[in-house]
Parts: sequence; C-alpha cells; structure tokens
Amino acid sequence: MKKPKSFSRRLSRRVTIFVAIIFVAQLVVVGLTSNKIIADEAAVSTRHMLHGTISEIELPLGKIEIATGTVAALISSMSDVNYAGMVMNRTVEVDSLICGGSVIFPTAQGPQALMSYQDSTGTVHSYPLTGGWKDDSWVCRALAYVDKVRAPFWVEPYQAEGKRDLRVIAYCYPIYRVTGDDSVLYAVVSSELPVDWIEHKCKSLRPYPHSLTTIVCGNSIIGLHDSVLIAQIQTAFAEDKQLQELQEDMKRGVDSMRRIGSGATLGYVVYGPLHNGWMASVVCQYKEVLRRSSLMHTNLLIIGLIVITLLYIICRLVIHRMTTPITQLSDAALRMAKGDLNTQLPEIKSGDEMMHLHDSFVYMQNSITDYINELKTTTAANERMESELGVARNIQMGMLRTDFPENVAALLVPAKEVGGDLYDFVQKGDYLYFTIGDVSGKGVPASLMMAITRAGLRFVAGMEQTMDKLLERINVSVTDTNSNDMFVTLFMGRVNLKTRHMEYCNAGHNPIIVVPPDSKPYFLKIKPNLAIGLFDDFVYQAESLDLAAGTRLVLYTDGVNEAERNDKSLFGNDRLLTWAASDLVRNTATTDKEVVDDLYKTVQQFTEGTPQNDDITIMSILIQ
Repeated sequence: MKKPKSFSRRLSRRVTIFVAIIFVAQLVVVGLTSNKIIADEAAVSTRHMLHGTISEIELPLGKIEIATGTVAALISSMSDVNYAGMVMNRTVEVDSLICGGSVIFPTAQGPQALMSYQDSTGTVHSYPLTGGWKDDSWVCRALAYVDKVRAPFWVEPYQAEGKRDLRVIAYCYPIYRVTGDDSVLYAVVSSELPVDWIEHKCKSLRPYPHSLTTIVCGNSIIGLHDSVLIAQIQTAFAEDKQLQELQEDMKRGVDSMRRIGSGATLGYVVYGPLHNGWMASVVCQYKEVLRRSSLMHTNLLIIGLIVITLLYIICRLVIHRMTTPITQLSDAALRMAKGDLNTQLPEIKSGDEMMHLHDSFVYMQNSITDYINELKTTTAANERMESELGVARNIQMGMLRTDFPENVAALLVPAKEVGGDLYDFVQKGDYLYFTIGDVSGKGVPASLMMAITRAGLRFVAGMEQTMDKLLERINVSVTDTNSNDMFVTLFMGRVNLKTRHMEYCNAGHNPIIVVPPDSKPYFLKIKPNLAIGLFDDFVYQAESLDLAAGTRLVLYTDGVNEAERNDKSLFGNDRLLTWAASDLVRNTATTDKEVVDDLYKTVQQFTEGTPQNDDITIMSILIQ
C-alpha cells in the first residue's frame, strides 16, 4: 500500500506559502511606495541644495558686478589712461575674488588694454596689451558683444592673458561718452574671476557620489572637463527629444526638474537660472538615490526568507506533534478495517476536538464489535432459516406432479424461496381432473396455504359430484384452517377424455385461454365466483363446455399477465392472446411442454431482466 503524504508537511507548506505570499506582497508594496517617496524627497532635497549653491555663487558675482561698475564710473570721469590702470591695479589688489582685470580701449589701430593680475604670492602685475589679436580672442569677442547689447555682461570662460595657466570668467562693463548727438564706446572695464572657484562650488554640490553639477555659460559648461563626455552629451541632446525639451527649458531660464534616461541610466536633473542668465543643473541617477533603499529591501528579503524558513520548521514540528494522534488513530482504523477490532487506541487527554475524535473511535470500535457479534448471530439464524426454506422449497416442489402424461405439461416458478401458486391434475378412468390456483401473498404463509388447498383438491378428486359441490367442500376445508384472512383464487375443471365434454368452476381466478383448432383463441367466459377461504357458506356455480378435438387449454396465474418491466408497463391480456394465436400454440403437433416453455420465455423477454415480482404458473392441456 502506498504510504500517504504527511498531513503536517502539507499543512506546514501551505501555511508557509501563504505567509510568504503576504510577505512578498507587502515587501513589493513597501518597496514601490518607499522608492517613490525617497525619489521625490531626493529631488526636493537636490533642488534645495542647488538653490543654496546658486545663492553662494550669485553673492560674490553680485559684488564683482558692483565693484566693476564702480571702477567703470571712476574711469569714465578721468582722461588719463595711466590713472585708469592704477585704479584697476588697486581693485585687483583689494578684492580677493578678483584675480585679474583690464581696461580695454577701442582705437583705430585695434584694441589696446591695460592688464592687471595677481600672482600666487599676492603681487599685482600690470602690463599693456596692444592690438593685433585674432578675431576669436576674448577681447575682440567682448568688444563685438558690447556693440551688440550696449550693456554690462559676463564673458564665457577663457584662458587668461599673460603668463598665467588659468581659466577665468570676466564681467565686462562698457563706458560710453557722448560726442555730439551720439554716444561712443570709450572703454570696457572687465574683472576676472577664476573658474576654479566656481568649479569648486560645483564639486561641493554632490548629493550622491556620481552626481554631476554643471553651470552652462552660453556655449561653455563649467564643471565638466571630459571632452569625450561633453561630445556624448551634445550627441544625446541632438538625438533625444526629451533632452531637447530640457535644453529649451534651460534656454528660457525655467526653474524645474525632469526625469531623463531609461533603464539602468534612469535619473533626474534639477536645474535653475542664475541672475546673470547662466543655468545651474544637477544630474542624479535613481540607482544611486535608491541604493540604500535597495540594500534595505535586500536585507528585509533575506531576513524574511530566514523567518519563513524558521516558520516552516516550527510549523512542521508543532503541527507534526499535534497531528501525531491523528496518524495513530488512522493506523488503528486501518488495523480495525483489516479485522483487528481489539487494536489498542492511543491515549489522548488533550480535552479538545482530538480527544472527542478519540472517544468517537472508541465508541465506533465498541459498536462495530457489538454489531459483528449481532451479525454473526443474525447470520447464523438466517442460514438456518435459508436452510429450512430450502427444505420447504424442496418439499413444496416435491408436492407438485412432474409425471406429466402426453397431453399435459406445467411450470411453476416462485418469486421467493417458496411460493403460493399451485397446479395439479388427476386422471380417474376417462376423466381428467385439473386445477390451477394462486394464494394471496407470498413466501412461507402462502406455501402453507397452497399445501392445504392441494390436499383438499386431492381429497375431493375421487368424489363423483358436480364441480360446484367439489369447490364448496374445498372452500369449507380451507376456511376452517385459515386464521390469517388469506384466500385462494382457483380454477378447477374436469374433462371427459372420450366425449371431450368439460365441466369447470372458477373461484376468482383469471379466465383460461381456449385455443380451438380452427378459430381464434379466446378467454373462457366464467361466472364471477368468490375466491375460496373467505366465507364457508358461499354457493359456487359450475359451468360446462364441449371441446373440439385438437383444442388446447392454457391455464396461468396473474404472474404472467401482470409481469412488469422497468418502465412499469405490464405484459397484459392482449399480448397473451397474441401469443396464443401464434403457429406454435395452434399447431397440435407442438408438445404441451414446448407451449409452456415458450410462454415463459416470451414473458422473460418482455420483462428484460426485471426481477420477478410474483409467482408464475403455466399449464397446457391438449384435448385429443
């Protein structure tokens, strides 16, 4: 026998799976929710940091703009060029943020400038520069831009003039003088600020290790030195619509935040304008923003797996301990099923449903034991009764005559072990006495009544009296011994075999079938006499009939015409007459046994195997 699956293991597995599903679902919900909150908070925090850095950059830039404007105001009121250089030198020397400066004079021969710068020791150097610069030099570009905007402006980062390995940005302030009806550019005062200072501010703004902070100054980017990366960014801006929209926002000076990239490169950029038109931006990747969150979720997942594993082990142990009595009871039930009713049941004193189940098993064990003992007694009694019924059947069937003459045949098939139908025939000289009957009910009482009736028939068969008197004698005999209000339907006849004259008397029985040799079969018309065994003073009426040679008489009990199949339909009298009109029955060469067997076979075919519900008795007599 295949070993059954462990209930404790299956239950532990299902509990663990259920808890694991809930845990994973909660972890996913918490992860998604926390990631969104962390991402939003990171963007807000980065934006605040960017605004703080912008303020830190704008404050010194504003001071430089004021200082440069003051110098320009002084120079505009002077006519001595050398004095202008002294003012510029002094400005560079006093203001620590200004690393250099210049005063540029546009002349017909080209730009001329008085340059000042402070070296690493703090010494201020001054030297003049004359024209002849290339058109793309910052001086030429500055002068061209001044003619265009006619207002102070910031110059994009450039390499400082002179012997300085330094990139700077400059704030240029134009000075105009009125000549006639027009104002003419007199000079441009510029103050230089090292780019390193701004780059240091950009580097200090790094919310995450790989965050990138830049300031866009026209076509230049402060905070980004990798030329390959700059080329990749420019290519991306040219191909990515999302980045193009970001570029348009930055050109318009929008202060906002956008998500950029996709997949592993997904991130966000926070950007905002400076007062001078520059744009500061910080780019952060979500994988860095959510790194700690992912680590936390991984730790939670590991801890959850450990907890779930421990939960499975604990559930397995606890449930196994709780279900051990069930296993023991199951094994005991299996042994009981194999016949060991005295098997020892496990002791359970838990006081819960398990103890109730144990008590139920004890009750079942005792009940089965008692039932089997009763069954043995009942079986023994039934076997004795069946044996006795078998003897009774043999006795009953032995009472029926089987030494049929040539012109008589009969068949009796009881519905139970013993039945209440009967048939008999006696030949006295030229007379043939025959009878067929049906006792009300079935079983042993009917068989006893049948024996009494048959004994009465044998007793009166030798008396030379009319058929009605013979039946009256039988009725009195049966009525005197009938204490159970039973009755017997009976058809009794007597045929003179030489003259073929038949006398008969019917006591509530089915009319017999007469099959003449030269006409259709028919039911014999009979007077409605009462069945015997009911009233001992009932007066019966006999009848008589002359039969032609070759006439066949077919006698039967109601087990034939009332034979029933599964659809509750009956064999009926019409089918009985149809059978009687067949060639087999009408042919005088057919033996009476063949007729009896054929009718029984026809009834069996009609019932289609439906169990017999009444005794069947058939008799056939051929009158020669």
